[in-house]
Amino acid sequence: MKKLYFLFLASLLALNANSQASFCEDFELYSNGTPIAETSKNWNTWGELMPPYAIAPFIDDANVVTPPVSPGTNSLYLNDATGAGGPQDVVLMFDTTQNIISTTPLSTPYTTGSLDFSQMMYIIPGKTGYFNFQAENEPGISWALEVNFDAIGGIIMSNTSATTFNCTYPAAGTWFEIAFDIDLSNNIWEVFIDGVSQGSFSNSINQIASLDLYPGVSSEYYVDDVCYSYDTTQIVLPGLDLAVSNIGAISGLDGQNRDVTVEVTNFGINPVTSFDIDFLYNGNTITDNILGLNLGTGAITTVTITNPITLVNGTYTGIATVSNVNGIMIDDNPSNDTSSIQIISITPTPGKLVVGEQSTGTPCFGCPRGIVAANEMERDYNGYFQSISIHTESGDPMKAIDYSNGLNNYITGPPGPPSLASIGNPPDPGLQQGALVDRGTEIDPSAFRDHFLSKIISPVSAIFTADANATGNVIDVQITTTVTSAINGDWKFACVLIEDSVTGTGGSWYQANKYGDLGISLIDVDGTDWGVLPSWVPSMIYRNVSREILPSFEGGLLPNGSYNVGDVFTQDFQFTADPTWDINSMYVVGMLLNPNGIVDNAVYSPVSIATYVENVSSTTSFNIYPNPAVSTTTLLINLDTEKEVSISVKSVEGKLITKGEYGTMIGSHSLTFDVSDFANGVYIIEAIVGNEVIVKKFIKE
Repeated sequence: MKKLYFLFLASLLALNANSQASFCEDFELYSNGTPIAETSKNWNTWGELMPPYAIAPFIDDANVVTPPVSPGTNSLYLNDATGAGGPQDVVLMFDTTQNIISTTPLSTPYTTGSLDFSQMMYIIPGKTGYFNFQAENEPGISWALEVNFDAIGGIIMSNTSATTFNCTYPAAGTWFEIAFDIDLSNNIWEVFIDGVSQGSFSNSINQIASLDLYPGVSSEYYVDDVCYSYDTTQIVLPGLDLAVSNIGAISGLDGQNRDVTVEVTNFGINPVTSFDIDFLYNGNTITDNILGLNLGTGAITTVTITNPITLVNGTYTGIATVSNVNGIMIDDNPSNDTSSIQIISITPTPGKLVVGEQSTGTPCFGCPRGIVAANEMERDYNGYFQSISIHTESGDPMKAIDYSNGLNNYITGPPGPPSLASIGNPPDPGLQQGALVDRGTEIDPSAFRDHFLSKIISPVSAIFTADANATGNVIDVQITTTVTSAINGDWKFACVLIEDSVTGTGGSWYQANKYGDLGISLIDVDGTDWGVLPSWVPSMIYRNVSREILPSFEGGLLPNGSYNVGDVFTQDFQFTADPTWDINSMYVVGMLLNPNGIVDNAVYSPVSIATYVENVSSTTSFNIYPNPAVSTTTLLINLDTEKEVSISVKSVEGKLITKGEYGTMIGSHSLTFDVSDFANGVYIIEAIVGNEVIVKKFIKE
């Protein structure tokens, strides 16, 4: 890659006398297999710069190699060799002083002036990439910015102080350049991919000291032509400059609606009072007019586009554009008026329900991460993903002993606590992770989404109907299985009883929270930041709490050893609820397990409770059709005597969606409900007929 290298050097010659530091590394002076930090005067390893200050040869060094795909001779190779990230971890200080040791006086970290940085990258297909900028000379104190490359062309940038920025890169298996034009004096960080601006943002940690190259989990990539230049010259801002600084990441399932959030920043001198914003997706443009603002220099506002977009199967580009700023169609810097993201939508396997099980506990300081992850999944994939929280910690009043003992054979423990010295991708590499998706390999719960998206398109061997009814504290469950692909061997089935929205009083019910202890931002779906909550959070509402699993964590063998396509069989389970549990907030999840213990498919059903004051069977009949429903569902009521009738439709969480009062009725009546706008999933219909309460469920597809 000599050509790019010399072009960069030529640009350095044009810098004015205020230039303080510049450097470019193309790795051409080294032999294949050379460890870069041990050999170069400009590179260090992470361990070399941190106590106890490692000496060569370094276990976290990275080798120069001659890759088969490089247009040049040499590149630097980084690969996750542990399955949890690392051990390679090399640092390039943005100071040209050579042979740096921990006590070397440096001009970094930079807090004013401008820094230009660029490097070429090649990510192996199917793998990921990662690097970060350190904010202090000693690594591990503060991450100015983390840059994560997923395997499908997405880039997510963030730090521990809630800075976020998303963009895209060319497909894996292609060399591309990522560059940053960082104006520290005005806190403007602009990102370029192959020379094209991806947008600008303000960084809550607006200082920089070094580059850290570290292979995160599943990372494998090459780096070449690593260049930087620092200049103390102050940059004069334009008069009117409104930029699209970020677009919230969007993904999901075909047909789902998604809100679009766009962050815009005033990088100009003049206040911004109004602007228009367009969002283009799948050939459709949504335009909003934003009025009544007073954004000063550096001020940020986030716009949620009025109308959501409907996802279409496949990968499409979403483009946000600002215009008509203060009534002027084009501002003084149009290069940052537009930004784009890749929006990926997939079509789920019909009838597929993915199960996420996670170890948690009130004394678990890292578990807020799992709480937030589960809440996000319920918000975005309700009816397709089912979260189960298994309280495994001693002293936790919700501990499910049998379930906990079974889960602990598959995991290292509940999610490990965060620390300022272990922020990475995924969070806290090397610590306990504590979650499973469909009983696959252990993951951190923050990875629920990625694993769900791979599982929801998996073929299934069966689909189900389920019914759960409570009489007193006894809950009878009947699950009917229809085989869709031949089943042979030691297939098993397990049924879980779950209680939602569990509360309690006293210190044992407080949730431990290391995020609040360290001030690390962790935003929940309702906007709550765990980073500002106390280290022990009272008044918690615990979601999806496992109470019991039958017959065991591993499940019980199916009635027969083999089934053909079209075969139907039924299994019965019976739970006895503790008197302290709220049966009104309970539901069951059935899981079909293949011979390897992997969840093939699952089914959900709320627990129904019917209170009979009269003999319902002789005076009242109540049916729902069609069920499942697509656009409408009809309630057929037949009353032998006059009765007052009211009908409520609720979510499975008990939230009232609609209610109708029908007065006194007798005879046969058909009541039709429009459910076309309902999200796919399970709903509850509660009919109050005279003194009777009848509860039924229906499925919206």
